[in-house]
Amino acid sequence: MLTNFDQVVKKAVSGKRKRLVVADAAGKAVIEALTRATEMGMIEPILIGDKSKIEKLVGEIGLTNARIVDEKSPEAIGQKCVEMIRAGEGDMLMKGKLSTPVLMKAVLDKKKGLRMGKLLSHVAVIEVEGYPKLMAMTDGGIVINPDLKEKMALIENAAQVVRAFDIEIPKVACLAAIEKITEKQPDTIHAAELTKMSVRRQLGKVDVEGPIATDVLLSHEAAKAKGIESRMTLDADIVLVPNIIVCNAFVKGLIYLANAKVAGVVMGAKCPIVLLSRSDTAEIKLISIALASII
Repeated sequence: MLTNFDQVVKKAVSGKRKRLVVADAAGKAVIEALTRATEMGMIEPILIGDKSKIEKLVGEIGLTNARIVDEKSPEAIGQKCVEMIRAGEGDMLMKGKLSTPVLMKAVLDKKKGLRMGKLLSHVAVIEVEGYPKLMAMTDGGIVINPDLKEKMALIENAAQVVRAFDIEIPKVACLAAIEKITEKQPDTIHAAELTKMSVRRQLGKVDVEGPIATDVLLSHEAAKAKGIESRMTLDADIVLVPNIIVCNAFVKGLIYLANAKVAGVVMGAKCPIVLLSRSDTAEIKLISIALASII
């Protein structure tokens, strides 16, 4: 079982090189990450965007053997990336400097996009001191306030990511403010329903438990003090959150307060999509490329 990003990177390097299509590659951190991934034998980069800007960065940083496709406008860049994936010229897609709305508009185009009839969702994978393995959290990037059906799809997409860590039956913790099921907090009802569905094998090979509060998820002492025995305490592979705000705050809090490493990928499309903030470091971009490579 893979428990940290060093192991993810090693697995990505040991596999077949993936053709990575990058949407607006004219960013220093983007090119730095691509250079490292290329040198390690992980990818073959295809850079879409303003050729003059990209060539300048490529020359400065030293990226070699990269294919550059000249597109100027943001809309044209997004459309070209999706077109190349659809044509079989790329294995994965990555957001570079292009804004998320522009890229996702191209991805979600009903006729020319990368839809497969499934819900697209973002999965953040976290490595942080104090948690013994990688934790996947969803959704902090696309699905704003998921209903029960959407939460079923979120679990399916996140499980596909986690199985790349050589985990046959991912453990899924349904996060809530309290463990008590109450109509005043509908997410507790969703959690209980998802738990029952898991028992009845309606969600595939996953082990779901909820509702679970954050302290029980992260501390055996807290669980003991509350009189709760949970198989998810410090052992959940996937944390399903109630809404986008919770996930966004949780993940960014870990990044800035606990120096967590976080990789991000969008699932549910024709290929994995590396979707990160334009402010993310080259290291975060590299481990996200590695994550997408092994899925």
